[in-house]
Amino acid sequence: MVDPPLVRICDLAGRPRGAGFVADDQGTVVTSHEAVDGLGRVVLHAPGGETCLVGPESVVELPAVDLALIRTDGLGVAPLPVGSGPAGEPGAYLRIAAGGWREARVLGHVDVTYTATDRLHPVRGAMEL
Repeated sequence: MVDPPLVRICDLAGRPRGAGFVADDQGTVVTSHEAVDGLGRVVLHAPGGETCLVGPESVVELPAVDLALIRTDGLGVAPLPVGSGPAGEPGAYLRIAAGGWREARVLGHVDVTYTATDRLHPVRGAMEL
């Protein structure tokens, strides 16, 4: 299996903030909210070496679901297929990016609180791995 092409997200000083994936042919990157929370601008690094600087007008923050969408002019990265399906049932195994690709077992679903810069956001049904 080929590793999905992840986009690295950094602040202006070059510190890593997270990773995301391209979800459409327009170059929209999907990431976690904490990757962009509190930043005016972010730097995106594509696997092929392309770099893109984006300002706040290109970032759609969705803290209530701990997601953010970042509009780019294209990073030369093919979009990954996104679909709906069953949210990992307890006992199922998932492949996740965690310091490399790992296999994690779903223990269950829990309600959690995501702490953003502006306030606390409840996130219902998060998978506990």
